[in-house]
Amino acid sequence: MRATRRCAAAGLLWLAAAVLPAAAQEFPALYSVAGVSADDVLNIRSAPSASAEIIGTLAPDQAGVEVVAADGSGTWGLVNSGERSGWAALRFLTQDPRDDWRKRQKQALNCFGTEPFWSLALDETPNLTTPGGPEMPFVLLAREPGSNHSGKSGFHAVRQGDGNVSHTEPVALSGTLTAQQCSDGMSDRTYGISIDLLQLRGAGQLDVLTGCCSLVP
Repeated sequence: MRATRRCAAAGLLWLAAAVLPAAAQEFPALYSVAGVSADDVLNIRSAPSASAEIIGTLAPDQAGVEVVAADGSGTWGLVNSGERSGWAALRFLTQDPRDDWRKRQKQALNCFGTEPFWSLALDETPNLTTPGGPEMPFVLLAREPGSNHSGKSGFHAVRQGDGNVSHTEPVALSGTLTAQQCSDGMSDRTYGISIDLLQLRGAGQLDVLTGCCSLVP
C-alpha cells in the first residue's frame, strides 16, 4: 500500500513538471573535431572571431565536444574550456547524427546545482547525491521524449531500496529538462540544459531544486 501511494504521488509530480513552458532550441549537441591536421589543434577563442584571444584548444581527433549554443551567424559554437566558455569554429566540428538528447530516452545526463549542492547522474539507474549524505539510487520509471518545438523533456523515478528510507529522504523524483543556456553560478561555464527537479520526501514534503545538465560526464 505504501508503494502504491508513493507511485501515485510521484505521478502527480510528473504531471506538474510536464506543464512548464519552454522555448525551442537545437542545442546542446555533441560534436567531433574534423578537418584539422593531425599536428594541429582547434582553437577555442574568447569571442566568436578569428582574432579573439585563444583560451583553450581541442585535439584534432577529439570527440564528445558539447556545443551549447551558436553565434548569430551559425559560424561559431560555444563550448566549455576549463572554468569558462569559449567559441570554436563550427566548420571544424561535425555533429553526431544520432545525437538528440530530447528524443533519446537512454541519453545519460550529468546534472547538478548549488544552494544546496547536489548532483544527479541521470541514466537508466539514476543516482542522487546531496551534501553530507550517501549516494541515493533510484529506479527510472519514465523518461518523456521532448521535441524541437517544446524544447523540453522530463523524467520520473522512485527510490530504490528495501523500504527503510528515512522520512527526510527523497522517495520520488520528477524533473523537467529545458533546452536553454544555464549557469552553474560557480564558474564562467555555460551549459545548454536547465533542470527543475522535484523531490517528494518520505514525510510528504515536496522540494524543488534547480540546476544545469551536461551531455558529458
